[in-house]
Amino acid sequence: MQEAKRQIRQIGIRIWEDLKAYRIAIVLFVVWNIVVRMFFHAFCPFLIVTGFPCAGCGLTRAVFFILTGRFTRGMKLNPAALFWIVWILWFFWNRYVYGRSRKRTMFWLGVVCVITLVIYIYRMIHYFPSDPPMVYFPNNVIRKLLSSYH
Repeated sequence: MQEAKRQIRQIGIRIWEDLKAYRIAIVLFVVWNIVVRMFFHAFCPFLIVTGFPCAGCGLTRAVFFILTGRFTRGMKLNPAALFWIVWILWFFWNRYVYGRSRKRTMFWLGVVCVITLVIYIYRMIHYFPSDPPMVYFPNNVIRKLLSSYH
């Protein structure tokens, strides 16, 4: 019992250390989220600037739907979500439970990114611009700049 408590405490310490180490990035992320949603009603910088969906568009909602049992709906939003869920679980298990950072972490992150890009290209060819989230965002910065230029 004492060993389990010690391990749980170690996990908590590792999480707290990472939160402290990345606190500036976390604050900037929260501020970005608030500001861009106020002005653009969107989150993705690529979408906001160009109007085109990025490889991650729909990913957060897809992960949410998959984790809450709505697998089909999540996979329709972004099929890469399943790969991200597996990678994140694997990462957290290795980082916080085992307390180790492996070189394989970056390799598998790269693999998941490549899979995400392949899925994105397929979705852009077959679903853009008619099926959400693969739709054009007309309230983008480039369009506004070009229309004000004329």
